[in-house]
Amino acid sequence: MVSGKRPYGQRDNNGDNNSHKRRITNQDDWVSDELVVYRILCPDEVIGSVIGKSGKVINSIRQETRAKIKVVDPFPGAKDRVITIFCFVKDKEDVDIDDEFNDRQTLCAAQDALLKIHAAISNALASAGDLDRNLRDKEQCQVLIPSSQTANVIGKAGSTIKKLRSKTRTSIRIIPKDASDPIHSCAMEFDNFVM
Repeated sequence: MVSGKRPYGQRDNNGDNNSHKRRITNQDDWVSDELVVYRILCPDEVIGSVIGKSGKVINSIRQETRAKIKVVDPFPGAKDRVITIFCFVKDKEDVDIDDEFNDRQTLCAAQDALLKIHAAISNALASAGDLDRNLRDKEQCQVLIPSSQTANVIGKAGSTIKKLRSKTRTSIRIIPKDASDPIHSCAMEFDNFVM
């Protein structure tokens, strides 16, 4: 009986093994690497400045940091756009909160890109003329984190977040997604907002 399919071992290579070599790509290395992902929120009114004309600003950040950066399409009712930043890391360095932050180099390309995107957002907000003076004078950042990772940010009995607040002299709040609030529509069901 002939089924039209060749048996597994039969090939039309005429002895040429070159046609069956596996193509090696960068993705083959990713299997053993750890994925690092950040999702930062950018106010809708300044997203154009953060992206830049023809993507000039965001493309330069991609080239400088070698991180992958994607501006997510707007969600209905949301006043913020999500910018996803990620990279793959071979050897992730553990950081203790008691370490000094000022002298540290970034841990990976995604963290470097996150800081550059945040600076671009801050600069765009500072130069926006119609914003309230109080908003311009206050530096703020909103990051989305999965609720499964919230415990890592808070720490046992709030120890991690208290150390972060003390070390950085910033106000850090974690707000769960409110499904009834259209402004929160940019977050996934399992997300929390870190401000």
